[in-house]
Amino acid sequence: MAYAPFVQKRALLAFSLPLAAIGTLVGHAAGYALVGTSHEDARVHGYLSFAPQFVAVCLACIALALLLRVGGRLQGRPAAWPFAIVPPLAFLCQELIERLAAGLPVHAVLERAVFVGLAAQLPIALLGLLAARALLRVADEAVSTFAPRPVIAPRLELGTMPRALPVLIPSRLAFDRLGRAPPRRTACSATR
Repeated sequence: MAYAPFVQKRALLAFSLPLAAIGTLVGHAAGYALVGTSHEDARVHGYLSFAPQFVAVCLACIALALLLRVGGRLQGRPAAWPFAIVPPLAFLCQELIERLAAGLPVHAVLERAVFVGLAAQLPIALLGLLAARALLRVADEAVSTFAPRPVIAPRLELGTMPRALPVLIPSRLAFDRLGRAPPRRTACSATR
């Protein structure tokens, strides 16, 4: 069953966006791990206790997309733009919303940890793109490995009859001798 190209692109986005979202969280954690967190940051990042549930939903979407790929309903390669654009924009939006929700001024986004986290987004996005391509390659290899191979049956032609085998005629040995064999036993020599 063939799907329209825009449906396939949306399905590939359903595969790419969860990986990009996980990359955003990893970049967020990397930025604060490299710079360190303050008391305010601990108060602002209280919602990250729900990150495992978010990652589980993203992994479920990825597993569903891989099942669609194995089933032949998801074709093509993942686009690079979701991995290049979504993580930095999502990270900046996340940091801005964190600061505003905590009652901090907007210029609080200009902290060192935010810049380090933003710089960490692009290498992590590249790793996410490579992981997406590797996952799709593994799914394609699984399909080609486990795909049923056509059975080639021998063709029988009913119109032709098999040829008869030639009849072998036993031949007598020259001069009725056995060659280098022992002499034949006669009836008289068998009674002794």
